[in-house]
Amino acid sequence: MSRRVVFMYAGQGAQYYQMGRELWDQEPAYRQALERYCRIAGPVGGRTLTEVLFSRPISDSPGFDRLAETHPLLVAISLALTDMLAEKGIRPDAVLGYSLGETIAAVVCGALEAEEAFWAVRAQAALFERRVGPGRLVAVLAEPERLEAAMPPALGGRVHVAALNAPGHFVVAAAETDLPALMDVLRGLEVPTAPLPVRFAFHSPLIAEAEQGLRDIAGQLSLRPIAIPMVSCATAAPLAAFDGAHFWRVARGVVRFAEAARPLIEDPEARLLDVGPSGTLAGFVRLSGATRAAPMAVMNQFGRDVNQVRQVVEWLA
Repeated sequence: MSRRVVFMYAGQGAQYYQMGRELWDQEPAYRQALERYCRIAGPVGGRTLTEVLFSRPISDSPGFDRLAETHPLLVAISLALTDMLAEKGIRPDAVLGYSLGETIAAVVCGALEAEEAFWAVRAQAALFERRVGPGRLVAVLAEPERLEAAMPPALGGRVHVAALNAPGHFVVAAAETDLPALMDVLRGLEVPTAPLPVRFAFHSPLIAEAEQGLRDIAGQLSLRPIAIPMVSCATAAPLAAFDGAHFWRVARGVVRFAEAARPLIEDPEARLLDVGPSGTLAGFVRLSGATRAAPMAVMNQFGRDVNQVRQVVEWLA
């Protein structure tokens, strides 16, 4: 049976301090690629991105939420993982992007140069910090209908579903000022929740102030035809072309991972590989009840990434 390898790229919220430290120490191809991408991205606040990444322990990660740092770091790490896998003979037949991961996927599928991708994500970070009010994203392990039914009138229209990841797993967006009331409602439902390390309510109407700025940023990019198939979680379908308008769809639209990934999960020839720092997307695939497309992740928060990479290579050999 021929195998179709699909690289999946996650977005904001997947970051943590010390991401990939073991690979940095023991995998020369990864270290060289990450150094190269961090040079392209440039420093933040007088420090290189790797200095930022390794400056604090993983336990401090809940506060690791400055877009100026996390946006370019997430792009750099996923691209470095992609280059490391290529050195080992593993290349994608298709890519899937989740939120910021769509920018990474655009680079991998040939639609966007890495240099422009880093310029765009840094410009986006500056735009949000300048124009958009503080907001929060909270992951919820339940069905969205449960929250909708329990929502008090005072929060009506102020809390928004931001992502539909898998059965029983979604993300909700709210303004910072509404977070205490939202968490009270969620505690009343007695469902597991996890506030994400993100300062803005992406994928909701609460980022409307960024629309024109994002369209202006996208209008300055030199986008090219897609060279390998790309599936978008903003449209829940393959993209025919990565155009400037898509950047706003990605930032504002609800992330529809469950719908976008379903055809891949049901494809007996597909091998889904989470090429990001946390293994989050592989987890969503498992929550879907997938049996044919048991996914793997290249990296996670628990270390032992060198061994994990070895298993990936054997899996795809």
